[in-house]
Amino acid sequence: MSIVLRHNAASLQFNDAGLHAASTLYGNMVSAYGHMPIDQIYLLSPMSSTSPIQSSFPMELIEEILDHVECLPDTQSHSSEGHKGWRVATLASCSLACRAWLPRSRYHLFGSVHVTPQNYASFLQLVASPFCTFIESIHKLSLSDRDRTFDISGREVRELEEKEFWIHKALPNFALSMFPNIRMLMIYYARFDYMSEVDFSETLIHLSIPTTITHLALDRCIFFDSNQLIRTLASFNSLESVFLKGLSLKRDSPHEDTNLSLIAQLELPMSLSSLMVDTGIGFDGRSVGWMAKIISMVGASLEFLSITSSKSLLGADRLLDELYDAIDFDYNPNLQSITFDYLCHYQSVGPKSTGHIPLVLRKITSSSVREVILTLADNHSSLDTLYAIDWASISEVLSEKNYSSLERFFVLRVNSRQLDEAVDITMDGMKGLTEKNPSVEGFIHTDGIPACQDEFLLP
Repeated sequence: MSIVLRHNAASLQFNDAGLHAASTLYGNMVSAYGHMPIDQIYLLSPMSSTSPIQSSFPMELIEEILDHVECLPDTQSHSSEGHKGWRVATLASCSLACRAWLPRSRYHLFGSVHVTPQNYASFLQLVASPFCTFIESIHKLSLSDRDRTFDISGREVRELEEKEFWIHKALPNFALSMFPNIRMLMIYYARFDYMSEVDFSETLIHLSIPTTITHLALDRCIFFDSNQLIRTLASFNSLESVFLKGLSLKRDSPHEDTNLSLIAQLELPMSLSSLMVDTGIGFDGRSVGWMAKIISMVGASLEFLSITSSKSLLGADRLLDELYDAIDFDYNPNLQSITFDYLCHYQSVGPKSTGHIPLVLRKITSSSVREVILTLADNHSSLDTLYAIDWASISEVLSEKNYSSLERFFVLRVNSRQLDEAVDITMDGMKGLTEKNPSVEGFIHTDGIPACQDEFLLP
């Protein structure tokens, strides 16, 4: 087993032959940042020049330059005008350089739109206008509500009332088909449970019409029951990746058995291959059944699975144990990659904070898994989490016959000042695996995901 050690842009590979440079690529999971507020879009809309200026640069170079500009930070920390958006302002300036620079800069400027309670009314007016010119450029649309108000110091003031939410009122009349190139839809804090059955049915119609939406994120939304949640997922026809974080159900658990029988009549898209489940806030006893059910419903098309345990509240470990017990991987014979994200060692919990890893790996009976990924909570973590991992059990499980196709083993978000120790811990812990399957490569990264990507899951 060789270990590839990555620190920022540098990659170093350790093996018996010595130390040499190596490049690595990890692209299974990426984040979804870089939204552009609609009010900035309105103000910075690039206008074409009445006297076109020709560019002497080849188009390939122009696109490469603008792609790098897109990777700039959203704000310039040392600038007094940083709030105006460094990336956005630079792209807007580039769009005015000449006609040849306009299409690519416009693609980045309008590619990701973030609609909030403060600007949704203006956004709906803009996209309804016959003079709107940026609709075709939108490929990622984020709709965000909020569940509480905060004062100027950031302290929570109160939870919102039903009339103060907007997404559940807009979706029944929101024709996503007006965005011909939309690929990703992200919904935050939406109260689906406030919808009447009529409004919910209208919403499902609007969600089912676009065939371009391949990525869906539902973050801290509340549904009436698991039936409503899975009907929402099943309404999309072309999904490839789904991110579910901190979802809550309003209906109590005694109705769950009835809902599961109704769910059995639904089917998720056959194209869905990547699923990211983050327990997060809102995870409770009512979540266990539908989470396990969704994983089973994805079925044979599931290739990439990530389970994030970002909740450390009292009783969370018991609920997670129930979730892992409920998952049946026999429905997922083609699973290629599994990620255990946000691993963190808690003194009060001890080994249980990472003890689920070998238990889950042991439940996988297919021989299709090619990579296993462990991601620490952040790259400032101490080595306590790595020491708490039951390496011997993990190594034993991964040495079994059904893991003969395993190619890569990742440990991500390692503290950059503790890389050498992390390598020693990993290599020592995985010694049993390396003896039985020496072709498996190990990767130690100081970051979790590649920079400047615009999708949360990248199969």
